[in-house]
This record gives sequence, C-alpha cells and structure tokens, in this order.
Amino acid sequence: MFILNLIEEIKWLIINKKSKNIKLIILDVDGVMTDGYLLYDYQGNQLKRFSVKDGLGIRYLQKAGIEIAIVSGGKEEVIANRAKDLDLKYVYCGIKNKNKIVKIIQKNLNFSKKETLFLGDDLNDLTVRNLVSLLIAPSDASIGFKKKCNAILKSNGGQNAIRELAERLLKNTRFIRDISKDGFFEISN
Repeated sequence: MFILNLIEEIKWLIINKKSKNIKLIILDVDGVMTDGYLLYDYQGNQLKRFSVKDGLGIRYLQKAGIEIAIVSGGKEEVIANRAKDLDLKYVYCGIKNKNKIVKIIQKNLNFSKKETLFLGDDLNDLTVRNLVSLLIAPSDASIGFKKKCNAILKSNGGQNAIRELAERLLKNTRFIRDISKDGFFEISN
C-alpha cells in the first residue's frame, strides 16, 4: 500500500505543471459527487447523498476562477437541486455520449483540451480521455478506469474526492494560503 501511495504522489508532482493550466473542471455525478449508490423512497423517488465538504471544494474552485460543469448519465431532478445549491450553470444530465457534451462545453466556454480536467469513475467516462488534459479518478473508481487516468485521489467518490482535488489543484496558491490563515468567506449577492 505504501508503494502505491508513493506512486500516486509522484504522479501528482508530475501533473502539477499541467494542473496550473486548468480553467474548466467537468464532474461526473454518480461515483464522483456521490458514493455511487442509489436510494429510492417508497414512492420511487431517487435520492442521492452529497458531501458538504465536496460542495465547499467546488466553492473554492469557483472562487479561484475555475469553471465547473456536470456531465452525468443520471436523472436530472436530483442533480439539478445540488447544482442549484452550488450555483453551477453548466449541468447536463441523462447523457449517453459524454464525449459530445464535453466538446460542446469547451466550445461554448472557449476552453481548450489543455485547460480541461475531467473527474470520473467508470468506463463510460473514458470516452472523454482525448478531450481533456487531465483525467482523474476517485480512489474507488473502477479498475479499468483507474488504469487510464493521469492520477487517482485518495478519497472515494462522494466522500470528499472533489474537496481533495480542489486542495491539490489550489495547493501553494495565494487563495489557499489566505483561506488557511483567515478562513473562507462567501459574499452574498
């Protein structure tokens, strides 16, 4: 286990230079923003559990000027509520062809492959590999997906993986130094 962790940390050091160019992060939902389990109430309504710490990680990224988008095969109703809470403008649900949507987002926002990171967890997310600079996985992603990623987070999906990603990307920035010193303030509009 120690050697695997060491290898992953070395990967993060190597991709650190690439990560400085990131202006767009695209997130999958099930298995990334959530733990990948689906809950249903007695009426058949789908429920998902989201991490508040991941939400704060998204806020960090937004405040640092990084655009966040969601591209998911999941149902829109549940995801739309979480996206609204996080002020996410670019939310695509029920997507079968993630490759096509990533291209559309990049074109509409004028971001290149070099400026794009995708955080996914399974083989259906591999389709975007050639469209992004960095393909990242939570610790509990599928084995096949992890083999194709640039790096793997220590955290599982839905259990602070996005927060970990935010802290890794913003490490050694003035933004992180300031909030580590003074705390994080959100200013209401």
